[in-house]
Amino acid sequence: MILLGRYRSPFTRRVAISLRCLGIEYEHRPFTAWTHLDEVRAVNPVGRIPALILDSGERLFDSAAILDYLDHLVGPARALVSADEPERREVLRVVACAMGALEKVVAALYEHTMRPAGKVHQPWIAHNEAQARGGIAWLEEQASGGWLAANRLTQADITTTAMFDFTRIVNPGLVPAGAYPRLDTLSAYCNTLPAFAETQPTSAVDRADPALPA
Repeated sequence: MILLGRYRSPFTRRVAISLRCLGIEYEHRPFTAWTHLDEVRAVNPVGRIPALILDSGERLFDSAAILDYLDHLVGPARALVSADEPERREVLRVVACAMGALEKVVAALYEHTMRPAGKVHQPWIAHNEAQARGGIAWLEEQASGGWLAANRLTQADITTTAMFDFTRIVNPGLVPAGAYPRLDTLSAYCNTLPAFAETQPTSAVDRADPALPA
């Protein structure tokens, strides 16, 4: 398999973490839509990452679709989203909140970085950041028992950690140290695990780049 997308993208990173947690080997191509648009469009016509090229040559794109495929590939006993209720609902509810918060973090980032300084609409940034804070605060409440759902590592923890770590890089004021102690603890623990540690942004240049996860 070949995974397209930088680990700085939380969408790509949650796929990469999942691949590693499931023991699925892959080649990594750290493409972005900004610097490798032709190569990305050859796999995903929309020109977005992540994208996954299967060994058969089939192309999958959108992190949710890729993750659904991976769970079906490994089967229900190892899937990161359980097939059984109510655990499935618990995991998907957390994933939905984490992804919603992430989308708001990205929306605020785009407004701040993609417009000329005189065109930036601060009320729109504030609106998106407020929505992101609401989601992050709810996730903080869910982390009271350690893992976010199902008493084991699931996609809930993977997606939330990818979102939280990305927010720390691009908008640290949203998640200042100590404001979300349970999520701080979850992120710190997860990032000791090889699947998380090996998919962190790897260079100062990558961390400093203000652009953009997709």
